[in-house]
Amino acid sequence: MHDDDGCALRIAMDDRNDGVIATRGFAPGDTVMLGVPGRPAPSNHSHANQVSLTQWVFEDGLGPKVNHSCDPNCGVRVNAVAEGFDFVARRPIAEGEEITFDYAMRNYAIEHFPARCLCGAGNCRGTVTGWKDLPAERKAAYGDLVAPYLLEADAARAADASFAAI
Repeated sequence: MHDDDGCALRIAMDDRNDGVIATRGFAPGDTVMLGVPGRPAPSNHSHANQVSLTQWVFEDGLGPKVNHSCDPNCGVRVNAVAEGFDFVARRPIAEGEEITFDYAMRNYAIEHFPARCLCGAGNCRGTVTGWKDLPAERKAAYGDLVAPYLLEADAARAADASFAAI
């Protein structure tokens, strides 16, 4: 599978299985890959992506093959035309480099992953966590390259202590 805009599927990259690699370089802020929303998922699921605080979809295209990293080279930005999330470079990405994002950038809670994170980043959290479990400094480092409903959830939690139980 290949995306003509600069990404390709790489089969069985390592112990994380398949992955997506850059077929050209990207600068910070560049759209690396367009999100391709798929069919609705009935609930939070290991292969579903959260699209609001209460809805999930099974994404199409290369998106489902983008691996998690606790030190990702991409973030996500809403693509209103495609009604999905585009992958956006957070830092320079070289040709041949794996495309990664932190699953917490669009998932409030992560419930369906192994106990141990496999990203190998120097700042690895040890487990794949959702947005609600990220420390404030990590959230701040991601800036606006996260799903907007996550920022809205943080604002609601700050304004209403009863929301904190979610």
